[in-house]
Amino acid sequence: MALLYPFVDSALPLAYGVLGVLIFHEVGHLLAAFPKKVKLSIPYFIPNITLGSFGAITQFKSILPDRSTKVDISLAGPFAGAALSFSMFIVGLLLSSNPDTSGDLVPVPSMLFQGSLLLGLISRATLGYAAMHAATVSIHPLVIVGWCGLTTSAFNMLPVGCLDGGRAVQGAFGKSALLGSGLTSYTMLGLGVLGGPLSLPWGLYVLICQRTPEKPCLNDVSEVGTWRKAVVVAAIMLVVLTLLPIWDELAEELGVGLVTTF
Repeated sequence: MALLYPFVDSALPLAYGVLGVLIFHEVGHLLAAFPKKVKLSIPYFIPNITLGSFGAITQFKSILPDRSTKVDISLAGPFAGAALSFSMFIVGLLLSSNPDTSGDLVPVPSMLFQGSLLLGLISRATLGYAAMHAATVSIHPLVIVGWCGLTTSAFNMLPVGCLDGGRAVQGAFGKSALLGSGLTSYTMLGLGVLGGPLSLPWGLYVLICQRTPEKPCLNDVSEVGTWRKAVVVAAIMLVVLTLLPIWDELAEELGVGLVTTF
């Protein structure tokens, strides 16, 4: 057991960071639900060996009054978690490029940065070509925590089933739109277009735990307004950019990682 202590000490800060993102996510839901007098269930956290967690399953214990409430509560959680994750990601990148913090950096395979078009481009712009175009990249642990948090938030915002993204699309555009976006999401996950190697476990998780759409609201007729629809569309676009991997040709051209050809 003593041999495991150094690894546990190294992993604990990352675990605390991922847990902090999950707590922020759930607090976001609670803060949005409280003024509307909507009761939420206790969140059930689902562990995941790759990212730490699939997130949490939180159910509505009250019938929602209208579709606007459904959109607001659904978006509040991912937005809160993503805000904290993005802050840690950016701070981590800045610390990674600071020579004074070189002792705190950890080497990771550069292929990690090819897993997300959006996050890979931000990393490339911050760290520069020389640091990124190598077999390994030395980064601050906050980058890893932020990356995991943003990826988890993006997966939970996929417009499918009872995920936060599915609830938001159902509230903003109706159940028919959710059906179409859900089929598209399942197809892209099945083909590995979104999420890369993480797509299969996430697709199975959604099919097993989150495939059923949310119940209708008391007032399921009134529209939510243009700006809420615009926010939902913008969020889904960011989800796609976050989960879309960088293909080898583009990665080599941009200098995101070191692509080896045989």
